[in-house]
Amino acid sequence: MSSNIKEQLEVDISRFFEQIDSQNHNDQKETLRLLFDKYFHITKADYMMDMHDLREIIGSATGKFANENAVRFLKSGNQKVKVSQNDLVKTLIIEATIGHLNKKDCLKKTAKFDYKEDKF
Repeated sequence: MSSNIKEQLEVDISRFFEQIDSQNHNDQKETLRLLFDKYFHITKADYMMDMHDLREIIGSATGKFANENAVRFLKSGNQKVKVSQNDLVKTLIIEATIGHLNKKDCLKKTAKFDYKEDKF
């Protein structure tokens, strides 16, 4: 949950406790149910990406490509296979996309490729 949503939730919780004093039991339950529904919807709503998101993802992948070792290996069964330059670009774009979505609270965990050293 992003910090903005957490701050909004804190405000809504405070308001909830201010409001329930003047409500009967059934209305208190309904007010709480509506609060839950609001945050359930916010956390499950689609995240629509735009050109800014695309540029951020590409920029992140480009930065990683420029700053990291261009020779990578991935495990394939009991072997380590060298990742081709073409596939390395694709994996960096995938990782940048996952990182971007995670930053926007669209994922619960960050997935990364498990690169191996060229040693057996």
